Amino acid sequence: MSPSGDRVRLALVGDVHGNAPAFKAVLADIAERGIVNGVNTGDVVMRGVHPKAAVKLARGLGWPTVLGNTDMKVGRGRPRPAGHPASDRPGSRSWTIRRLSNADIVWLAGRPRRVVVEMGDRRVLITHGHPGDLSVVIDVDTPAGDLVKLARKLDVDAIVTGHTHRPVIHRQGGVLFVNPGSVGEGTKDDRRPSWAWLELVDGKLEAHLERVDAPLAPPRQK
Repeated sequence: MSPSGDRVRLALVGDVHGNAPAFKAVLADIAERGIVNGVNTGDVVMRGVHPKAAVKLARGLGWPTVLGNTDMKVGRGRPRPAGHPASDRPGSRSWTIRRLSNADIVWLAGRPRRVVVEMGDRRVLITHGHPGDLSVVIDVDTPAGDLVKLARKLDVDAIVTGHTHRPVIHRQGGVLFVNPGSVGEGTKDDRRPSWAWLELVDGKLEAHLERVDAPLAPPRQK
């Protein structure tokens, strides 16, 4: 996957959580920088109140999108009975399912757990959490040896994950690890949508973290 022009760049977005206004703002920021290719680390829906619009944006991009845990709940689950307290709560699984078309639900359910994208001669793994188990989280606390072993097993030069909503760039054993943070859910201290991008510079992958300077990503409501 190589954007047009003399730079190989790839946008990294994820954890939209049904927040279409934040997603649109991030995509506008990406377009302004001239980046045309990207990937989505999953969790397109749930908790936010614009699931239909969020899925439409994700599908319309045509970018590889991996399965997030909330996507799995919506795409492969069933809504609670009408009248159940959670059924009508905005952003809940049942509420979200009832606002999506069958085609949207089938699309969510069909997302792969992992995708490998090539940037020049470099291979980048995209997954929401751990490529083999969505309940296992890859983050800064994951032992470095485990990360490098995973990358070598899958024959990749970089691993991009989501889920934690914590923007991170670090390198271990020559392998680049990136979490772009969350498009749709910020923190009480920083409500700006987060995203990242990769570029290939002289044969080496480099990562950059970005924020949209607007308070469009409220913290998750417990």
